Amino acid sequence: MKFLDNLLIIKNIADTEDGFAVTLTTEPDNVIYKAHFPGNPITPGACLIQTAGEILQQRLGKRLFLKSSKNIKFLNTLIPAKDREVTFSYTKIEEGEAEYKTQVVVSDPNTVYTKMSLTYSYE
Repeated sequence: MKFLDNLLIIKNIADTEDGFAVTLTTEPDNVIYKAHFPGNPITPGACLIQTAGEILQQRLGKRLFLKSSKNIKFLNTLIPAKDREVTFSYTKIEEGEAEYKTQVVVSDPNTVYTKMSLTYSYE
């Protein structure tokens, strides 16, 4: 299942001084929230990681594959009905030999939900 434009919908994309930021809205009626967790839905961490990759893949125009992750910190719970708008901020985007490394912070103006360092290989 593709999460970008399904679980989280792109609202805005902007370049930043050291990368780019994508603002998205949550889709609280998505089927994932019926299972995770019924009556008290939250956005699964794996979905945030996958969405981060889908956004970067779209931005770079290359098919990416998650190679490694480190320092993934889930700091707060993203509740789709309450936290309707979040931003994925990308910094330290580095291209290496057939790979990209980046740092991603998922937040809104009041809360940081996730911080992660991700490495992707590409074809």
